[in-house]
Amino acid sequence: MPNSKIGAAIRRQALVVVANLRSVMRAKAPVRRYNGYASCPLVTAHDRMLLAEFDYDLKPAPSIPFINTQKERYDMYLLKRYGLSWMYWKLMLKGKA
Repeated sequence: MPNSKIGAAIRRQALVVVANLRSVMRAKAPVRRYNGYASCPLVTAHDRMLLAEFDYDLKPAPSIPFINTQKERYDMYLLKRYGLSWMYWKLMLKGKA
């Protein structure tokens, strides 16, 4: 499979799998398609990070519409440092995110 093996990709893939399983169990054709979304947090300095988000065609696929995640940012670093592991353990693994 050409997709990324990271939590953000799995989170998006799971939505597609669930929707398609529900559709197939109702004897209908699959309704959703995974676009290859991937997200890579890239720490660029001691307190800066950018979030590289893209699809199968390597086109940008930002997930936060009001923040430019492709620019080095201190708040993105804080997200990586404190938020992402919390989101993973408290939300993603429990199916809440």
